[in-house]
Amino acid sequence: MKPGEIEQQLTATNLWWRDTNWTSRDRDLGRVATAPFVYRPDILADIQPNGLYLLLGPRRVGKSVEIKRAVEKLIARGVDPRRIFHAACDGWRDRDLYTLVRSIDSFAPPEEGPRYVFLDEITGVKGDWVARIKWLRDNTSLGDDCVVLSGSSSERLEDATKALAGRRGDVPRTNRTLLPMGFRAFCAVTGVELPDVPSIHPRDMLGREAAEAIRELRVYLDDLVVAWERYLDIGGLPQAVANWIDERRIGDALLDTLWDVIHGDALAADNWTAAQTLTLLNAITLRIGSPMNVSDVARELGDVSRDTVNNRLRKLEQNYIAWSCPQNEGNRAKLNAQRKYYMLDPLYARIAPHRGVGTPPDYTRLTEQQIGVALLRAREAEEPGAIARQDTLLYYRSATRAEIDFTAGWLDGVPYEAKYTEGAWLRETQTATAAYGRCVLATRNVVERVSDSRRQLLAIPAPMLALLIDPHPGIEARRV
Repeated sequence: MKPGEIEQQLTATNLWWRDTNWTSRDRDLGRVATAPFVYRPDILADIQPNGLYLLLGPRRVGKSVEIKRAVEKLIARGVDPRRIFHAACDGWRDRDLYTLVRSIDSFAPPEEGPRYVFLDEITGVKGDWVARIKWLRDNTSLGDDCVVLSGSSSERLEDATKALAGRRGDVPRTNRTLLPMGFRAFCAVTGVELPDVPSIHPRDMLGREAAEAIRELRVYLDDLVVAWERYLDIGGLPQAVANWIDERRIGDALLDTLWDVIHGDALAADNWTAAQTLTLLNAITLRIGSPMNVSDVARELGDVSRDTVNNRLRKLEQNYIAWSCPQNEGNRAKLNAQRKYYMLDPLYARIAPHRGVGTPPDYTRLTEQQIGVALLRAREAEEPGAIARQDTLLYYRSATRAEIDFTAGWLDGVPYEAKYTEGAWLRETQTATAAYGRCVLATRNVVERVSDSRRQLLAIPAPMLALLIDPHPGIEARRV
């Protein structure tokens, strides 16, 4: 891009430079202003001068909205609007970033104070954007600015973390991940009235504070079960939730948009067909909760290679559409063992059926998936960027090939099972009891505790569990 093109784009989109009422004209903020709920994750509320932040998450989750809200907060704090820059970089070339910095210098000389630079969809820049940002941070005025890089793919996250080490400022939590809304926020925005119970770390679910919170929630069990199954139908993408509130259904337009995101963006490749994308999505949903035999999936896809299947699965992981759970070997991923695959949001599991391939997974499989996601959210809150590693949760397999759904070193020996049962449940904890002496079992509506000299077991309805382990730091969520 030529310097004039970049400057024209900046003046067209940075509305706050010349209009104090810019929020009423901004497309992103205008859309959320008409939503039937307030949902503010405020994931960028604490950005600081000189920090270099990386904000990742799936498309349609609200990253651009959060950037505009951060701009709004900065102006409210007294930052000169003309020292705040936003550029949508999708489709740019890496050398365009240098041209952008020269334009920023001409608009707001660096010696006059801190500047805030938001580079949206940086992962869509052609070329080596990581190396270019590193060079700009080292050799230009961008090295003194607060910079937020947002993107929808974690493909270069490890490279960026290594290359930018020492260049991210003395600030906390430089990696941020914006996920679809968790169950606690979902209840709030859909009007489910619940008591204000604290968040419980997953490793503490067998403790006294968790027992007291469960007691508070128990009288709301029916409301929670109804809300949970609604959540499994709708998911946590803000637009999907708004569709359901307004129309009691998910609009075809959103499902088609998500299809375009998956097939046209995440899996875009020569010689890869729409039929293969649908087959792969259906293969994942059919196998939720079971280790995936990649060779079987390769045959289903038309005898493509195992390497091709693994590459396509990795693309889904990198684009925050799917996530994987390796086998546990000493609290580390067993590299030569089959992985389990899950979708990050229930709605992704409905894309293939919407287009005529397969049927939506049942609530039992979706419950296992979303309890896993709730655990991932809890870990992400204390270790930003953990979800992108694809080894945050592990499944356990005994010598007799019995399995435990979710284990990890950070859970301090508290394993998790999700069975969505309405009846007898002790049998479902036998493997966990033998291996750990403890277990938290997610049920549909059973609440019971067993504690003796041999074991500590908790059966808890999945919606209660998902709500309690949701960390919800600083999130504002309510129905309007």
